[in-house]
Amino acid sequence: MSASCPETTSAWAGVYVHWPFCERKCPYCDFYTFGREHPYNQYAEPYLASLIAEIGAVQTRFGLEEPPRADTVYFGGGTPSLMGPAVLDRLLAALEQAFRLEGGAEVTLEVNPTTAEAAALGDILALGVNRLSVGCQSFNDRLLRELGRLHDAATTRRALAHIREIGAMNISLDLIFGAPTQTIADFEADLEAALEFGPEHFSAYNLTIHAGTPYHRRRREGKLDLPGEETQTAMFELLMDRLATAGYEHYEISNWARPGFQSRHNSKYWRDCDVFSLGASAHGVVEGRRGHNPRDLKGYLARAPEAPPEAELASNGDRSRRGEIMMLALRRVCGVGWPEIDAWMGTDARGFYQPELDRLGDQGLIDWDDASIRLTRRGILLADSVVERFF
Repeated sequence: MSASCPETTSAWAGVYVHWPFCERKCPYCDFYTFGREHPYNQYAEPYLASLIAEIGAVQTRFGLEEPPRADTVYFGGGTPSLMGPAVLDRLLAALEQAFRLEGGAEVTLEVNPTTAEAAALGDILALGVNRLSVGCQSFNDRLLRELGRLHDAATTRRALAHIREIGAMNISLDLIFGAPTQTIADFEADLEAALEFGPEHFSAYNLTIHAGTPYHRRRREGKLDLPGEETQTAMFELLMDRLATAGYEHYEISNWARPGFQSRHNSKYWRDCDVFSLGASAHGVVEGRRGHNPRDLKGYLARAPEAPPEAELASNGDRSRRGEIMMLALRRVCGVGWPEIDAWMGTDARGFYQPELDRLGDQGLIDWDDASIRLTRRGILLADSVVERFF
């Protein structure tokens, strides 16, 4: 067995920009975001000013002698499409001054169907955004209401048609499975509806219940009707088989793409690449050191823009760091070579993890040899349990 993952990213850095404002926060969402009803929304303009200042101070913040080179930019949130073209233009101008952006850099913007139909989206593409990540989640109105989404299936279909009409050639659709009351038939219908639009990329996530969210409270109270584990596993298997049949490559546990359309930015997280992350709560890695900004809007606005990230990463020799490296590497389901893992970890990973590798191999959860390692199909279905062994 040898690793066969295509190269989806260069050694250049990626840039993540967090825009925390939404029209409404979904009940399952654990990201640092605010709905329009939240009083912090009055801070949108001060937030933009702080974000631009942080971008401008990137060299000082990380002790760099020259502007860092980057070939991907990802605007996430939140709903960054809500910022509009004028704000986006200011952010892109700041990024172009602070970073040496490669010509043809991948520039992704997250979009919800409720905002995608706006005439401003054409202007946003004209600014240089060349990849749209659309938060569909489902094409079932009952499930969309249950998930707290503001759009319905008809709005999603109109939005996707509009996105194609204005010339978008690189579209990623987000889907959720394992949602409350969702059946296998529901999810199969969602997949078929999504495939009708022929997106270049799919991200599909098994719903996770995070502490502190309304869904967590409802589950604790016995008011959240989630599909059973066997049903969720069947949905995942349906997902893998159907997208493979449709010609999509399963290149990461939650991501599928047509050839040549793997997310260059997200692939940086699964390889030993720098990602400069900007904005409140944003997490990134630069020169092997992981840090984050305050998960507090007022705290973010009050900090000096040149202040270094909080929570610097432990050394490569730390057991938790090694476990994190194995977790990230194994997300590349087509396999990863041991020389790459060893260089990332700073040690002989096979020697360090020999007992775990033997047990996981005997259990049919990983396929490994002297060249590389990957999850088996069963290992993909039980990925969380597999990676726990490495911590």
